[in-house]
Amino acid sequence: MISQSADRGLTGFLVAPLVRCLRFRGILARTTLVELRNTYAGSVLGLSWLVVGQVFMLGIYALTYTVIFKVNPDKMTVADYVLYVFCGLVPYMTFAAAISAGAGVLTKDRQLLLNTVFPSELLPVRAALVASAGLPIGVTILIVIALALGKWNATLLLVPFVMVLQFMFQCGLIWLLSLLTLVVRDVQFMIQYVMMMLLIATPIGYTVDMMPKALKVMAYANPLFYFVTWYQDLIVMNKLPSLPIVAVTIVMSVTTFAVGFWIFERAKTTFFDYA
Repeated sequence: MISQSADRGLTGFLVAPLVRCLRFRGILARTTLVELRNTYAGSVLGLSWLVVGQVFMLGIYALTYTVIFKVNPDKMTVADYVLYVFCGLVPYMTFAAAISAGAGVLTKDRQLLLNTVFPSELLPVRAALVASAGLPIGVTILIVIALALGKWNATLLLVPFVMVLQFMFQCGLIWLLSLLTLVVRDVQFMIQYVMMMLLIATPIGYTVDMMPKALKVMAYANPLFYFVTWYQDLIVMNKLPSLPIVAVTIVMSVTTFAVGFWIFERAKTTFFDYA
């Protein structure tokens, strides 16, 4: 009896944020679309920037790593290496945009904090959705390139799964950081430098094998490393990530998603006094 009650409690804890998002999915979808349109309002290309921006950034980094730095990992052709870099950049750019925008979402939309029509806990989710709008586009570009290079493999079917895991992890972090930013505004400025460090610390332009053994611990302590590894293995290497990578990614994403929501729900009224 106690075991069944504990199981229901754990299941409810893990599912609660998903249930809340699904309950308000209509208004969440509408307001997300409005935010996206407002972001690109007044520009000639409008929402097309979601595609143009991805292609432009990927082109710059491809030029940087292959022509300027001339990095050439073993067992990779130039085309494979460029795709490898792209598979790291796309999730990184999404992660950086989501965390940077999401951390300050509560201070930006103070009038919505106690809105009963649009629950405050969905503000971080909307910020994550807006920032992640380019992820499906970027991943589609990656898959098209992979197919053009002859990398036809069933592992590509798992790419949407890791996209969902990344989104859950981002939401969990944003729930926590958005509350913390209400109290300590410096957090939003610190995030900029943390993102710069992650760009260097994440194996995007290099492989883990190229790192000195003493520094490999730094890679495994970096949560972004796990998502990047998934994309690189599934799309470039045509293989499944190792079991430890799979286990850590799933547990980390689901736990962060649930814990972030749980803390936000219980602390929001107290933290909103600082808004």
